[in-house]
Amino acid sequence: MVEVPEDVEVAELPFTHARIKRMVREQASEGQYVRSNVYYGLNLLLGQIAEEIVENMMETEAAYVEKHHLDHAARKYEKVENILKEKERVSRKLEALSADVEKLSREVEQTDL
Repeated sequence: MVEVPEDVEVAELPFTHARIKRMVREQASEGQYVRSNVYYGLNLLLGQIAEEIVENMMETEAAYVEKHHLDHAARKYEKVENILKEKERVSRKLEALSADVEKLSREVEQTDL
């Protein structure tokens, strides 16, 4: 969970506050309001993620930090996306199996008449 201090200042945020607000507002539905601590929290979270990726990239002893260093450092976040996709696929498969079981159950009940 992202902790948003009560006294956080825009100047203390890792990314430009206006850009974060614009990104959120572009996705918000008409009439949907977003509290200011959401903008601050998202900004802080993205800053934490960026710091972790940068730290992982800089663990290399190579003279130049290359794109593959970034890819390796960001792999954790890409795996999360893949896991979520796999979870959705498994969920759909389980729903289909459940429907098949219910259908078979009804067929068995009808034959016992």
